[in-house]
Amino acid sequence: MTRRTVAKVREVLTDLPALETERLILRKMTLNDVEAVFAYASDPEVSRYTLWETHRSIEDSRAFLKLTTQKYENGGEPDWGIVYKGNGCLVGVCGLVNWEAEHARAEIGFVLSREYWGHGFMPEAVRAMFRFGFERMNLNRIEARCIAENAASARVMEKAGMVYEGMLHQREYIKGAYRDIKLYAILREGFPGR
Repeated sequence: MTRRTVAKVREVLTDLPALETERLILRKMTLNDVEAVFAYASDPEVSRYTLWETHRSIEDSRAFLKLTTQKYENGGEPDWGIVYKGNGCLVGVCGLVNWEAEHARAEIGFVLSREYWGHGFMPEAVRAMFRFGFERMNLNRIEARCIAENAASARVMEKAGMVYEGMLHQREYIKGAYRDIKLYAILREGFPGR
């Protein structure tokens, strides 16, 4: 990726667009989303397989949102709030992280309120992220990882069209233990409608 391309991508990330799917709107978050973020992030079942700890207070959620809004201002790796069109509620977050411009590669991360599990919302949001990554960030590869025991995240990745590439044994020390990590990926050339 050239310096010029990287600069153009930074411009796109600084002026992050809203993305729309059939049932969802993915948009920038604001500090006004603090209660919605706390509602899912304080649920130990939701944070069970995440790298971050369960939010213990609304201040934890406020700190996350402050960091997120700073990323919007400086063109950092974006997080979108996931809004369910059916009721207008923010129900989760997804984003592209660990962007390596020189390799045209990034990693996708996501989390969804337990109340909305099992309805196909996450694969829908993830496919919107793929489109943005391939079309607007000029990525060639998008990866995703999950703790091996996290069958729900693995299903999301598979339903969204990612391919399982293997197990990374004891790759990360997460919440007091070395964890096996499943690696998934999708390439631009394998993304439908490119």
